[in-house]
Amino acid sequence: MKKSILFSFVLFVGLCCATYSFAANKKAIEKAVSSVTIEGVYNAKACEAKAPEGLYIFVMEMNGKLLIHPSKDAIKDLSTPKYKVIYDELIKATSDGVWVQYQWKGKEKNTFVKKAGIKIVGCGY
Repeated sequence: MKKSILFSFVLFVGLCCATYSFAANKKAIEKAVSSVTIEGVYNAKACEAKAPEGLYIFVMEMNGKLLIHPSKDAIKDLSTPKYKVIYDELIKATSDGVWVQYQWKGKEKNTFVKKAGIKIVGCGY
């Protein structure tokens, strides 16, 4: 009985910590993307410096052309049929920013995207 109560308590505390961490990470992601769009500096070094630890910021044009992304050399244009589902989500970006979901390499991604002129800046997990 004591073991099950202790297990339940540990599980509850773990879930609370994970929820808090998730909320903090979402805020950090939103802040990082907003910082890049406010400064208007769209280069790999600036985006890398703003990205939360373990994540990256990507920049693409509204037409799907990737400007900054770890896979930029392999994937040049997200508007192609192969990536259309992803592209359709990313172009939902607004000037205030919005969270979108899509599959990337078999994993669900949750990404905050913000429109900045003809560019979309995003970061997620």
